[in-house]
Amino acid sequence: MMEYTDVHFRHLTHLISPPITLWSEMVTAMAIVNTKHDPFYMRRFLRTSRDDRTVLQLGGSDPSMLAEACEVVVANMEEHGRWTGVNLNCGCPSDKVSLKGCFGARLMSDPTLVGDCVRSMKSVLDPHGVEVSVKCRIGVDDRDGYEDLRGFIATVKGRGGCTSFQVHARKAVLDGTFSPVDNRNIPPLKYEYVYRLKEEFPDLDITLNGGVNSLGEVLKVAEGGRGRGGGLDGVMVGRGIVAQPWYWCSAGEVLYGRRGEGARTRRELIREYGKWADEEEVWEGSKKGRRRILRPVVNIFNGEMGGKRWRNRIDEIMKTAGSKRKGYADESGDDTKLSELLE
Repeated sequence: MMEYTDVHFRHLTHLISPPITLWSEMVTAMAIVNTKHDPFYMRRFLRTSRDDRTVLQLGGSDPSMLAEACEVVVANMEEHGRWTGVNLNCGCPSDKVSLKGCFGARLMSDPTLVGDCVRSMKSVLDPHGVEVSVKCRIGVDDRDGYEDLRGFIATVKGRGGCTSFQVHARKAVLDGTFSPVDNRNIPPLKYEYVYRLKEEFPDLDITLNGGVNSLGEVLKVAEGGRGRGGGLDGVMVGRGIVAQPWYWCSAGEVLYGRRGEGARTRRELIREYGKWADEEEVWEGSKKGRRRILRPVVNIFNGEMGGKRWRNRIDEIMKTAGSKRKGYADESGDDTKLSELLE
């Protein structure tokens, strides 16, 4: 999710439930290529915080630019961590992406180009064992029938060799009448399209996205796929985790049968995240840096007594400038460690 699932949020989620596969926010291929010599941005874009089950989401429509971005990713793995997958985003409906950038959901109108992009990315990443996947919608505008979706998947599979798809079960409306929020809520969910894909392409890894905000819904959606005879390979959750991150502390046990791997209490979580925050502020610095680091913990007491007091406390800390950023000119600010301010 743009502006949410950065490295800080992913680290918090890993502390809460280690077995969950984590996804980055979408980063454009051009941004990675243009900042490849800047250590601050390489760390910000390409640091994983863990070496397993983490997927980098790329935006772009130029096969050569995407390949170059993948080369930068590979070159930075030793320093910033290994990505298990790199994803081409063909589902983002925002005007900035789909109209001005001509990528995101707009790419679903040109499956041949998507196949070329995937093939170009795979030429760089396959030798390093990094999977290339495609995240898409069930359709765009009037190309919203099942056969349109099936044709897109078949073309990208055949031309690009892609075997992993994450499908948002809503179409995207790209004629300018819908905002990104509208596109997340108004088009009806059609889970049956995703279930049918898995039936017709049993050799593909198919993950369902859209409208899933609880563990119960994860299990229900996954069971729905099995009921059709084509069990899904995964279920993706976005806003549900951002809104109530601590709720997912039992995900490892409920979904994977793995118990006791994450933080046992929110106090333990805050202490562990505080250690991370102290290390990261050396690089982030400044008031904006503090906001990025602390934003993931704002909602960890959502729905609980004292939740508002916690949010107000975090907001107060966010308004103070942190210490100077490593390698940059001095900045005035508070040198108190974030871990101490969070206690």
